[in-house]
Amino acid sequence: MKCKSYPALGFLALLLFVLGPLVTGSPFAAQEKKPLNVDKDGVAIHGYDPVAYFVEGKAVKGDPLYKSNYGRAIYYFQSSADKEAFDKEPPKYVPEYGGYCAMAMTMGQLEDVDPNYFLVHEGKLLLQRNEKAHMMFAKDPVANHRKADDNWEKMQGQQSKQDLHACKDSYRFAKGPNA
Repeated sequence: MKCKSYPALGFLALLLFVLGPLVTGSPFAAQEKKPLNVDKDGVAIHGYDPVAYFVEGKAVKGDPLYKSNYGRAIYYFQSSADKEAFDKEPPKYVPEYGGYCAMAMTMGQLEDVDPNYFLVHEGKLLLQRNEKAHMMFAKDPVANHRKADDNWEKMQGQQSKQDLHACKDSYRFAKGPNA
């Protein structure tokens, strides 16, 4: 029995896969594939208040009573005022690199963090995994921030390429085995 090929159907599947998130109007469509450092309940920064890093200059444990959802993560805050500030402008307060260690990102790696080790550099929250990573990053924050940004971009590009390969494989499958 010969399989029928439906190239138009395969192309439509490819188009929906690639453009689907844009068509849905999801404000977080671009964030949905990025790695995100959350616990089993979806809580980011080990429950620490992201606004406190900027306002108080220190790590402050948040209270689950004050929480917000943003970009597939739940953030806790120490007060309603911090929650309100976050809700007005979440991108200002969320940690860089999906909440993973900034120093590890300079090496192209994803590592968990200790929220007590951080740096606010160029208006961005950069978390570190430990004191050694914090000290290494702080020696040259400009160069390290740039390198971490570059590696994060590369990591996102690799994820996009993986998605594209999966999409092409789906297209071949949709066209049939003789494609």
